[in-house]
Amino acid sequence: MIAITSLTYGQELNAYFNHQRVQLGEEIVLNLSVTLSKGGKLNYKPYESILPANTKKEGSQIVDEKIALEIVGEFTDTFIQKGQSTVWIGKYSLNAWDTGKIIIPQHTISINDSSYSFNETSFTVISQTIGVQDELFDIEEGFLELETDPTLLELFKKYWYIISAILIALVLGVLLYIRKKKLKNANKVVVMSLKDRTLLAIESLDKRQLYKHNQLKLHYTELSHIMRSYLSSRYDLNLLESTTFEAKFLLSKKEIPADTVETFMTILRQADMVKFANSSTDEITVMKVSLMAKQIVAETSPIEINIGE
Repeated sequence: MIAITSLTYGQELNAYFNHQRVQLGEEIVLNLSVTLSKGGKLNYKPYESILPANTKKEGSQIVDEKIALEIVGEFTDTFIQKGQSTVWIGKYSLNAWDTGKIIIPQHTISINDSSYSFNETSFTVISQTIGVQDELFDIEEGFLELETDPTLLELFKKYWYIISAILIALVLGVLLYIRKKKLKNANKVVVMSLKDRTLLAIESLDKRQLYKHNQLKLHYTELSHIMRSYLSSRYDLNLLESTTFEAKFLLSKKEIPADTVETFMTILRQADMVKFANSSTDEITVMKVSLMAKQIVAETSPIEINIGE
């Protein structure tokens, strides 16, 4: 709860965004301002992790559904003195992962133990990215029912996550088989740890160099799946079917350093931009993201102790 003293009657409330149109994944700032004269009290309890909102299709008068905007960082506020009045300004930094018109409904603030409402405000999210001239596809396009028999490419687009999981399982299976064959005459059985299996999968993905063969989306799809699978097993979670924001919320409930969670969010956001917004990147950035993934595995894995025979 934020308590603001020395404020009273003559209040003016206003809510507005710093931009009216942003691109998918681009940060936008919601400003709240209250102007009052001396003597009084103002209380405002900010939202912590999500801000409720609604979406509406362009040209429609009907609100389609309720959504939650991701609050980036902490809510901030400040005071500005203007003559006999004091202006309080609060700011939310937000991320929207839905396209279309986003509407922030009225929400309340307490002034002198009375409730007042900020005005409704809105902005528009578009899916086009800077420097990308190609037409962008809707995220749900691959899930439309087809009247004709689907082609192999269409089946891959629809079931890419299953195919990726099978490929990863096959790669890990082959590697484990080779390793087991080499050690079959040893006195002890070696079982790869979750850490080793995950690092091996990342290194195998790097060696395939999919980004050099016009398969950047597939590279990030597999990397995202590897990291989601690892963290799900490590912390007993289900991140494979979670959105980027849901994954952040679930991980924040575990005993994981905040900077490690933010590093994982950076990987997922980069993957989202490539998969859903056709964003491109260079080889250095791809390898940097792979190193970030390996760093997360190293930081979150239990300490391994080698016990001699």
